[in-house]
Amino acid sequence: MAIIGVMGSGQADWATWAQPLGVWIGEQGHHLLTGGGQGVMRSVAEAFCCVRARRGRSIGILPSRPDADRGFVALAGYPNPCVEIPILTPLPRKEPDAPDDALTRNHANVLSSDVVIALPGGRGTRDEIRLCLLFGKPLLCFGPIEAFDMLPAGIAVAASLDEVAAWVDARLAAA
Repeated sequence: MAIIGVMGSGQADWATWAQPLGVWIGEQGHHLLTGGGQGVMRSVAEAFCCVRARRGRSIGILPSRPDADRGFVALAGYPNPCVEIPILTPLPRKEPDAPDDALTRNHANVLSSDVVIALPGGRGTRDEIRLCLLFGKPLLCFGPIEAFDMLPAGIAVAASLDEVAAWVDARLAAA
């Protein structure tokens, strides 16, 4: 089973794209990996978890904060209720002033995925896209094309689930 990483906004759910994607990933028998939070992460995970008789699991790479008693604890709002396998990492979220080479939990999100599908999002999503390019991780953006105008030229954008399915199948077959 492949691990399909879905990255995107922690606020907006982009349900028009996230929900059909979550159902498709579940129906295909893959695992779903997200950052375990709200927005796109919750929307795709809810749809994924509604698939009956699915084999894959919903994995969440969680941001944390130091805790005097337990070492580290998940930040408030993490994990969302649809994360079945929470992975707590001491790696921080990418701060706006952090240099590009700062080690963050975005590294775990990207490097743990066999392929990455990025829905519209903010600076965290842009950083995950940058990391996909840096590490040669297969990446496809999914959603309205204008939501990805700020990305470098040459990054593939799919506007339909059929395009996403064909792209994922081709990448996994080539691996």
